[in-house]
Amino acid sequence: MPPTPRLSADAPNWATLLAHWRTGQGPLHMRLSAALRACIHAGDLGPGDALPAERTLAELLLVSRSTVVTAIGALEEEGWVTRRQGSGTHVAATAPRRAEVLTLRTPVTPARPAHLTASALPAELDLTIAVPSLTEAQRQQLQAASADAFRDSLYYPLGLPELRAHLAAGYTHQGLPTTPEQVIITNGAQQAISVIAGALLRRGDAALLETPTYFGAIDVFRAAGATLLGVPVTPHGVEPEAVAAAIRTGSPRLAFLTPTFQNPTGTVLPAHARELLAAQIMDAGLPTIEDDTLIDLGFGPDRLPPRLSAYAPEGQIINVGSLSKLYWAGLRVGWMRVPRPLLAQLAQAKTLADFGSSLPAQAIALKLLADLPGLRQTRRATVTPARDLLVRLLREHLPDWSFTVPAGGQFLWVELPTPHVTAFTLFAQSYGLRLFPGASMGIQPLPDTFLRIPFTLPTEHLPEAVRRLAQAWQAYRARGGAARLA
Repeated sequence: MPPTPRLSADAPNWATLLAHWRTGQGPLHMRLSAALRACIHAGDLGPGDALPAERTLAELLLVSRSTVVTAIGALEEEGWVTRRQGSGTHVAATAPRRAEVLTLRTPVTPARPAHLTASALPAELDLTIAVPSLTEAQRQQLQAASADAFRDSLYYPLGLPELRAHLAAGYTHQGLPTTPEQVIITNGAQQAISVIAGALLRRGDAALLETPTYFGAIDVFRAAGATLLGVPVTPHGVEPEAVAAAIRTGSPRLAFLTPTFQNPTGTVLPAHARELLAAQIMDAGLPTIEDDTLIDLGFGPDRLPPRLSAYAPEGQIINVGSLSKLYWAGLRVGWMRVPRPLLAQLAQAKTLADFGSSLPAQAIALKLLADLPGLRQTRRATVTPARDLLVRLLREHLPDWSFTVPAGGQFLWVELPTPHVTAFTLFAQSYGLRLFPGASMGIQPLPDTFLRIPFTLPTEHLPEAVRRLAQAWQAYRARGGAARLA
């Protein structure tokens, strides 16, 4: 049982004010800071009002104290609150209020470029979530694939048998022998990660992750009560020696790794490093999630190294895949390829989670995956021009921002010449931009100098997105934002 929160007499007010703080997108600390900012903006909190102590607020909201500290730190940097040792945190007397400020929920209408009509230009361009848009041809393909998707009415808790068999044959063909029984269908990759964490982690266990890494995995492992161990991502992925050291010193019970087109850096772990890493995982008997959700998003002719699990077919490496990034997130079809020692435990956990994923969605997925090379080619033909256009526009309009062009995936990992990127992302909201600060993807504190920018927006919106970025950056620097916060 979790400890009873030690709350002050006004705790019910805070519970009401922040009742819906988890709604929205992005990591938890960004949602919390947005909710507190909205309370101040709306007048629910006035100048001088005290915020609860960080530990108290963390207990009330059932989050880690670091989440609260990061959220309030961002508000302090922006001038919404003041903090003084011994007297706590208070709403700043000069905090923007009412119509003077734009929150995450406030629609904005930036200047419209001449080549787009009012109906074609979104008021807000969301660069926090990377999901592919369906083309008209794909919509027609979905309609054709759904023709007989409603023929079955049985429960398949572990997935449609034909789809499991097809995926197993694909793994086997790619050098990882797999039987249909080893494949479990899930509602997207996120459910697979959640089921694995729920089955294999107990509160207080250590979990090993790359840093930076996918924020959805961070949230899942923290929700499971795990202590997180971070291994830095280098330009070539994680160093096997660093992973080995973390295993020795931290004794993790579960690891989460993305060797291919790592999220967010886009790195690809070389074959020799995968071999060493797989051997370490085998020796330690460490259950490890290998995130394959971006593995089909390579842009060039270079052949990718084999999966990490291919170097340890008898090890406890669980491969997680999905159609969300390759085709369409709305389909909500994911899967996990489970090594035999973990099969009974994870099959039971999935069955307890639900009676099975959508059968129509699985039937459609089966038809789509029958032409996996075609899916890859279609996605590549859409994403590569978008990546190249974004690269050209950033280099032209924001030459002081630096990045390495990835060979696959769907993000640019961009370094800005300021130590407070989070403050810039909040400043940029008034320009109709939702941005994702890279520091929020760290296990331990990361330098607040990176943005994760996806190239999954419709290509016709990318020039406008970069125009807004450049305008916001110019205004931010003109106001002394970068220099003042440095």
